[in-house]
Amino acid sequence: MSARVVRRLAVTAATGAVLAGAAWWTGARAGDQAGQQRSGSEVATATVAVARRDLRAQEQVDGTLGYGQARAVSNRREGTITALPQEGAVVSRGEALYRVDGKPVQLLYGRLPAWRELALGVDDGPDVRQLEQNLVALGYDPDRAITVDHQFTSATRAAVRRWQEVIGLDQTGVVRPGDAVWQPGPVRVATLKAGVGDTARPGSPLLEVTATARQVAIDLDASRQPYVQAGDRVDLELPGGGTTTGRVVSVGKVASAPSGDGAEGDGGDPTVEVVVSLDKPKATGSLDQAPVDVSITTEVRKGVLAVPVNALLALAEGGYAVEVERDGRRELVGVTTGLFADGQVEVEGGGLRAGDRVVVPA
Repeated sequence: MSARVVRRLAVTAATGAVLAGAAWWTGARAGDQAGQQRSGSEVATATVAVARRDLRAQEQVDGTLGYGQARAVSNRREGTITALPQEGAVVSRGEALYRVDGKPVQLLYGRLPAWRELALGVDDGPDVRQLEQNLVALGYDPDRAITVDHQFTSATRAAVRRWQEVIGLDQTGVVRPGDAVWQPGPVRVATLKAGVGDTARPGSPLLEVTATARQVAIDLDASRQPYVQAGDRVDLELPGGGTTTGRVVSVGKVASAPSGDGAEGDGGDPTVEVVVSLDKPKATGSLDQAPVDVSITTEVRKGVLAVPVNALLALAEGGYAVEVERDGRRELVGVTTGLFADGQVEVEGGGLRAGDRVVVPA
């Protein structure tokens, strides 16, 4: 009878690293022999079922806590800057983002930039619809005369004049590109690029704005992109040691390579941007551009056979096995390991099937 030397394994599932077990196991397995010995004493064992399941591995990656990518806002009027918001201020629709010669330049909502004057007789276009949506939302169409569409009508002009009267502009019924700043929604002022008293020239930089919701941005290795999906839950460790959770809201489709360092010309592996929303934004404080550690799903295996990692045995001749109990007998079955995750390991081989009972330390 030949003896096989095996070792029970301890595995760190988070990294998938297989480490040395606590004890060497020596056993001559033949017939119905199922006893395990360690230093002359019996080791208590139990059995668990082999399961077919999905495994998701998590990996810790670096993230940046902030408000998303900053967008530049340039001035479109001639004059002198007479008012600017404070950095960190939140500005909503109908509020002045800044003032030139004492007159406000309001924030209006829309994804299209202003590129032409809007007045009676102008060609139809989506920028007209965008304007009408704001005039209605701000209450400048009390009689509901405007049909929100692509056409600038007399009802649109009347609403524009009401708006101009309220904010102190000449009541021309004409909207010029410099009369408002168009953004997709409320903005947070990130950085000021000018000061009160500076000369306002068309095209001169004024400030940078971001979205108002706090989020985490991750530059994820592009090879991991197929495993990360919108809706995936993530765990975050904040500066100072606090923790919170979030969910993936977007995963980049186009990979980009970091710029080289000028020495070897290799800027590193390509990455895609992953954006994470926060379940409890207030728990993250007020820091901007702060580094955070993010535990994120980076590999998925669907419908694989899995056993607890402590069911693995390292064979003296190399490779791995599990001890299977069938019909009251225990035997070693050689297996090939795959993904380690959630305290489980993917296994295949040896005729192993779902429902088989494998031996683990009790």
